[in-house]
Amino acid sequence: SLLFTKNIMRFLQAPAGDITFQALSIEEPVMVFFKVAFYTALISASPFILWEISQFVAPGLTEKEKRIVAPALIGGPVLFICGAAFAYFLLLPPMLHFFQSFGEGVTPINQRLDFYMSLVSSLLLYMGLCFQLPIVLFALSLTGLVTSDHLIKIWRYAVVGASVVALVITPDPTAVSMLLVTGALIGLYSITVLVLKLFGR
Repeated sequence: SLLFTKNIMRFLQAPAGDITFQALSIEEPVMVFFKVAFYTALISASPFILWEISQFVAPGLTEKEKRIVAPALIGGPVLFICGAAFAYFLLLPPMLHFFQSFGEGVTPINQRLDFYMSLVSSLLLYMGLCFQLPIVLFALSLTGLVTSDHLIKIWRYAVVGASVVALVITPDPTAVSMLLVTGALIGLYSITVLVLKLFGR
């Protein structure tokens, strides 16, 4: 990941548009560089790490438990990438545009590099984890704890829960980002219920 870290940093800075980045200490660019490299390496290696862990615990699992682990290994990384892409392309641009336009005419905006990278990385991480919702619901259905009919009955609580999660993970005070995240979570919930119905669960 060290070979591509600078390109990744430029990629993460792209949604900020013409915002000027600055470092407040001489070591900050180096620290941010290695922080981004570490997170990139960890995310890239996570499928292999999960595979090794699953191979270690597989001999002690029952057939029912193995059916729960398999979808998580396959679908988890894919859904994480989808969640991160959702945050990058749909959440970050309007959120950063709001912050930038609000400050116009008030003061020039010089964003600290470390704070920006932390904001973007945390938002990508949170959305990647939120997109694991279908995996969690599917695993619970395989254990018999929930069914599609039960999930339909509690849809109001699911909407409230999605709204609370969206409120917590979106840093901007506008309702746009919150509504986008809420809509994505409700959509994932609905698709999962539909899939469970098709499989007769």
